[in-house]
Amino acid sequence: MSTVNATEIARETLRHLANRKAAPTPENYARVYHEVCTEKLGPEAVSETSATAADTSAANACDETEYHWATLLSRWFREWERDQENLTHLQKIMSREQVLKYSSNTTLYHKLTALVKNWEKQPTRRVPPATAGVEEDPIARGSQEAWRELWRRSIFQGLAASLREDGEAAPILRQLEAELNADAPDLQQLLQGSRQLWQRLDQLETDGARLSAALSELVHIFLRNIKSLVEDDRWLLGQMEILESSLHPPLRLQRVQTGVGSLKTLVLQQEQRQSSIGAARRALHDLMTLIFESLENFSQDSAEAQNALAVYSQNLEVAEDWQQIRRIVTGVLETSQRLREKTAGSLAVLKDAREQLRRAQNKIHELEEELATVSALVHVDPLTGALNRRGLAEVFRREKARAERHNQSLVLALVDLDRFKRINDRYGHDLGDRVLINFCETFRRALRATDSFARYGGEELVALLPNSTAEKARSVLERVQDELDRQPTMVRDGSFTVSFSAGITQWRSGMELEDCIIDADKALYAAKAAGRRRVFLSNEL
Repeated sequence: MSTVNATEIARETLRHLANRKAAPTPENYARVYHEVCTEKLGPEAVSETSATAADTSAANACDETEYHWATLLSRWFREWERDQENLTHLQKIMSREQVLKYSSNTTLYHKLTALVKNWEKQPTRRVPPATAGVEEDPIARGSQEAWRELWRRSIFQGLAASLREDGEAAPILRQLEAELNADAPDLQQLLQGSRQLWQRLDQLETDGARLSAALSELVHIFLRNIKSLVEDDRWLLGQMEILESSLHPPLRLQRVQTGVGSLKTLVLQQEQRQSSIGAARRALHDLMTLIFESLENFSQDSAEAQNALAVYSQNLEVAEDWQQIRRIVTGVLETSQRLREKTAGSLAVLKDAREQLRRAQNKIHELEEELATVSALVHVDPLTGALNRRGLAEVFRREKARAERHNQSLVLALVDLDRFKRINDRYGHDLGDRVLINFCETFRRALRATDSFARYGGEELVALLPNSTAEKARSVLERVQDELDRQPTMVRDGSFTVSFSAGITQWRSGMELEDCIIDADKALYAAKAAGRRRVFLSNEL
C-alpha cells in the first residue's frame, strides 16, 4: 500500500468516526480503518497483516506528536455536539470537510487542532426564557416550527379565506388545525388535507364560473323577451342594451362595474327628463282646461246678451213714448259694450293660452329629443367611445339610404389588432384596454367628420367611409399604421408597437351590413394569412 493511499485511508477513517460519533479509541480506529481498506482495496487485498499494520499505524498516529489523537478527537466530538453562539451546523460541516482534505497527517493534526481551539473559544448559545404575553418568534424555535407556522398561515390566511362559507371545507380545516397544533404533526395528513382543500377550491371556482354563465344567459333571455314587448320604447331599449353589453361573455368585473355606472347615469338622466316631460304635459292639460272654461264663459255671456237683446226687442215693439224707447236703446248699447269687453277679455286669455300651449309643445319636443339623445348613448362602446354594434347598424342604414338616394359610394373597413390576445396574456387586460383605447383615438383622428367608427367586438373595429373609394380607405389605414409606429407602448421589459390587419370592401346595391362584413372579413383573413400588418381589398382576392 502506498503512502498516499495510506494517508487517504486515514483521512477517510477519521471522517467515518466523526459521522458515526464513535469514541476515538485505537480499537475503533483500527476497526474503521480495516473497513475503509476493505472498501477501497477489496477484501482480497486486506489480510491479517494489513490489519496488524493498521493497528501499528493507529498507534503510531496517536503517538506522532506530543498530543494524542484520542485526546484531540475527544475534544473535537465534544465541540461538534455543542451549540456555539456564532456557529451554525452547516458552518461546522464545511469546516470539517475543509480540514479533512489535507493529505499529510501532521498538517491534518495541526489544522484539526486549530479548528477545535477556534470552536472552544465560542460561547455556548443561550436560549432566552419565554416572556409572558410576548409571542415567540417561530423562526427562533427552529426550522420545523417555522415550516409549521408557514403551513398554518398558507392554509388559514390563504385557502381558508376563499372557503370560509363552504360547509364541506370546514371539517377539513378543523382537522388540519388540530394536526398543526399537535406536538408531532403527521406530514402525510397535512399533505392529504391540503390537497383536498385545493381540490375543493378548484371545484368552487368551476361552479362559480358555471353559475355566472348561467345567470348571464338567464338575464339575456329575460332581456330578449322584454325587447319584444317594448319595441317602441326607445329609452327602455337603451337600458337593456347597456345590460347586454355589460354581461357579454367572458364576464369581467371592470366591464360590469362600468355598465352599472353607465346604467345608473342613464336612468337618472331619463328620470329627470321624464319628470320634466310629465310637468310640461300637466301644464298643457291645465292650458286646455283654461281654454275650455274661457269658451264656456264666452258662450254663457253670449247667451245672456242674446236673451237681454231679445227682451229689448220685444219691449221696443210695444214701446209708445220716446223715453221708453231711449231706455231700450241705452240697455242694448250697454249690453253690447259688456259683451264686447268680455269677448276682448276672452280673446286675450285665449291668445295667452295659445302662446303657453306653443311653448309647452316646444318644451315637450325638446325634452323628448333630449331623452332620445340620452338613449342614443347606449349606441356607444363605454371603453373606447366608438359606436357599438347597435350604433353601427343604425349608421349603416342611414349611410346606405344616402348612398342609394344620391348614387354615392360607401366603403366598409374591418380592422383587427395583430396578436392582441398575446398582449393581454403577457401584460394583463388593463394594458390591453389602454392599447385598444389609444388605437381607437389614433384611428378616429385619421377619419373625416363624415366617417363613422365602431367597435365590432373584442379587438375588431369597423369604419364606414361614405362617398369614398377602397383605395382611399387603404391610404387612411396606412396612415394610421404609420402613426402607431411612432407611438411605442412602454412596458416593464421594454416596449412594443401595435400593428393591425384590415380588409376593405366597397358597398354594392342590395348589400346589407352583414354582407359587407362577410366580404371585408374574407379580405382580413387573407391579410392575416399573408403575415399580418397588411391591408387587403376584397376585389383583389
